[in-house]
Amino acid sequence: PEENKRGAYIVNREKDRSREAAGEKGRRAARRGSKAAIVICVILVLVFGAVAAYMIWEKPPERPGGGLVDPTAPSVSPDGDVSASPSAQPTEDPDAGAPASLNENMYTFLVVGLDKVGYNTDTMMIGRMDTKTHEINVVSIPRDTMVNVSWSVKKVNTLYAAGINNGGNGIDRLMDGLKDILGFQIDCYAVVDLNAFVQLVDAIGGVDYNVPVDMNYYDPSQDLYISIPAGEQHLDGEEALKVVRFRSGYATADIGRIGTQQDFLMSVASQILTLGNIPNLPTFIDIFVNNVDTNLSAENIAFFARQFLQCKSENIHFYTLPGNYGDSVKGLSYVSINIDEWLQMVNDYLNPYDKDVTEANVNILVHSYTSGFYSTTGYIAGGADSFYDNTPKTSTSTSTSTGSTDSGSTGTDASGAAGTGSGTTDTGSTGTDASGTTSPGTTVTDPGTGTTDTSVTG
Repeated sequence: PEENKRGAYIVNREKDRSREAAGEKGRRAARRGSKAAIVICVILVLVFGAVAAYMIWEKPPERPGGGLVDPTAPSVSPDGDVSASPSAQPTEDPDAGAPASLNENMYTFLVVGLDKVGYNTDTMMIGRMDTKTHEINVVSIPRDTMVNVSWSVKKVNTLYAAGINNGGNGIDRLMDGLKDILGFQIDCYAVVDLNAFVQLVDAIGGVDYNVPVDMNYYDPSQDLYISIPAGEQHLDGEEALKVVRFRSGYATADIGRIGTQQDFLMSVASQILTLGNIPNLPTFIDIFVNNVDTNLSAENIAFFARQFLQCKSENIHFYTLPGNYGDSVKGLSYVSINIDEWLQMVNDYLNPYDKDVTEANVNILVHSYTSGFYSTTGYIAGGADSFYDNTPKTSTSTSTSTGSTDSGSTGTDASGAAGTGSGTTDTGSTGTDASGTTSPGTTVTDPGTGTTDTSVTG
């Protein structure tokens, strides 16, 4: 019996030890679990704190508002030519007296590619971002789009230089001119020069892109040498710039280039959205703030960056202003806007207001070979005869070197700023475009804007 008792005691003691050991293991595991939970909680607090701080730091831009353009306010000089059909009276606004309300989730923006040598803005894109649906629409404006201005080369890509040349601000004059054809003021703008574009592409590590055609072009006057084969490849900033500048290999020239620019930007957007972040975002913002002319702050850019990362590729859409891309007036090429289609595009993809833009809200001048000029205001700023005459001159010994000067007349542009004149100087030079064709007098310098319009730009 004593031995049995001692045996039972030993067994019970071992069981107690086993239970104590198991309990100690459990307590150690619990302590480890508690520590892990604390670490996870700290990490989550830091992450959410950083996100919260970021969201507090970022902020949407202030918006000019102002509603749709008042159709009762004259948008051109009263001394303009009233020969344009239909009449000198604005179209009646069916919603007159009812102010339009701005959608707080829709932001409009303008992106401009600038050549600082001649202040040419050959790349212009107007967009709208919806921060509720996270849909982005972008519309390209061809550089030759006709605008109702007093000087002789009446193209949208002369607006920026006109502002500079008349002692004002280039972007303000461009924004006013685009307001004429949109019917409302754009919220944000970014004017990107060539060097800034290169830096921005390099900052995100370059872009994988399927170059659509063999790109070969050389222009020593611009120090521009392009030799990029067609096909999928990784482009750094310099190569990407050459791709989006090239236009000589497209049958439709500038319109073909617009298609490539849109396709390139879509590739950039898709790659960033696939990564789920913008590589080197702080560097990108720093380059943008310090090298791009913009009304956006670093906080605004951070806001749009976060909104952009919530988009899907299928919700980013590109369009091109509808018009007659083959129009010309006195031998100079123009794009005449198809007004009905354009207003439909504006209201569907760009208008941030709850009321439609109508002809009453815009100042658009168009031309037709069959019916002549048509203006939504009834006026042609500067008069119908103020268009630059680029037709070959027969009064001299050769048609390719006219050396003619048209002194023109001093005019007032749509913004009320006095221009130096609608007269132009034809350099008389024979221009050869990149396709090898020769066109007399293709280089045009307009004293009213100080710009040079040339068909041979790469």
